[in-house]
Amino acid sequence: MMGASLPGLAQAGTGMIKPARRALVFVMLDGGNDSFNMLVPNDKIAHGQYSETRANLALSRGELLDMDTPKDRLGRSFGLHPSMPEVAELFDQRRLSFVTNVGPLVEQVRKEQFYDGSAALPLGLLSHADQFKHWQTSRPDLRVNDGWFGFFADDLQPSKSAHEIGMNISLAGNNIAQNGKIDLPYAITDKGSVGLYVKEEKSPLNDLLLDSFNRMMNADQNGDPFRETYLNLTRDAQSKHETFKSATRGIKIPRSFPSSDLAQQLRMVAKTIAASDRLGHDQQTFFVRYIGWDHHDELLATHARMLRVLSEALGTFQATLDDMGLADRVVTFTGSDFGRTLTSNGNGTDHGWGGNTLVMGNAVKGGQILGDYPELGLASDNALDVGDGVLIPTTSTDQLYADLSIWFGVQPSALNTLFPNLNRFADVAGGERLGLFT
Repeated sequence: MMGASLPGLAQAGTGMIKPARRALVFVMLDGGNDSFNMLVPNDKIAHGQYSETRANLALSRGELLDMDTPKDRLGRSFGLHPSMPEVAELFDQRRLSFVTNVGPLVEQVRKEQFYDGSAALPLGLLSHADQFKHWQTSRPDLRVNDGWFGFFADDLQPSKSAHEIGMNISLAGNNIAQNGKIDLPYAITDKGSVGLYVKEEKSPLNDLLLDSFNRMMNADQNGDPFRETYLNLTRDAQSKHETFKSATRGIKIPRSFPSSDLAQQLRMVAKTIAASDRLGHDQQTFFVRYIGWDHHDELLATHARMLRVLSEALGTFQATLDDMGLADRVVTFTGSDFGRTLTSNGNGTDHGWGGNTLVMGNAVKGGQILGDYPELGLASDNALDVGDGVLIPTTSTDQLYADLSIWFGVQPSALNTLFPNLNRFADVAGGERLGLFT
């Protein structure tokens, strides 16, 4: 099935998505975030299990950041990694929640089914390449090349002309999440759109290059279809560059962002959302990528440094949206290839399955620990541990994405078309949801 498209999706432009002024920002933590050291149980018994299992990688209770009434539905309390004060503040402000032990699932899996092979498992389980894709498609039973954001674009802009900039904008190049049957994401950098060949500064050399470029664009191709196709693509790219540059010109970002690559990507996301009217889109999606989370060694120091970058960037981004009057229409969420093993390999952790993610925005019903945070002790009766603390997810990416999709405008009746495995986990169309939104 390599190279296939999402099966079962209705034809584009079916009205499965109702118009709304909304933007979803997908922050992909590339490599596998050790998220059980991000969100940590803080009551005495649960933290004792955590410490025994994590051994030399455990954070002490005294290190954890307190969060206001951070209890899950079993009444357990939690603390946050000390590198994340901005995230803790957003949680306390009820503008951020966590979804726990989430991951790609084909169907609900019991431990004995995992061992005897009777359950359908995600293809390439524990593999970076496959799990990275599955988080973007939520179709872990297939290797497909279009994603759920791509479905949004196909439905909302089926007749978009080639020169128009679409609603799906990537700060990380091409990606599967935003690929549709009709449209591909428009890739920009943290500086904006990218022009072709010619620098824009005025100089005799640049004038000469621009003149040569224009003559090439306007030259007779003598019926050569390959050259004509190439030139059409080049003209299209340059036209989109000019459109984007014009739309974002003059938009001021009211506060300084950190210098990290992630923060600078989010700065450009804020600027692009502010330009949505000029770009002609009430609804937009953004794909942002922060690489380097595969911590097989040096986990404590490296993870702390990267969580600091993440928290600082998210905090600045949310504050900027507040400043610009955009905060009510933007929801940001994280994903990662997989969680990691609860056990230490000596100085780090290895590839796992279920992990914890966060969802942020004014529209979010914040201050919640959603899903089923697992027991972290590795006794033989732990129903989720399939070895070394690799945990079977108890919430599927389908369920997470269904809540986000409904907020974005997807009709509940369309969810099982968009996520064909969803009804194996929850009757979302019937109202059975995670509770991220009121």
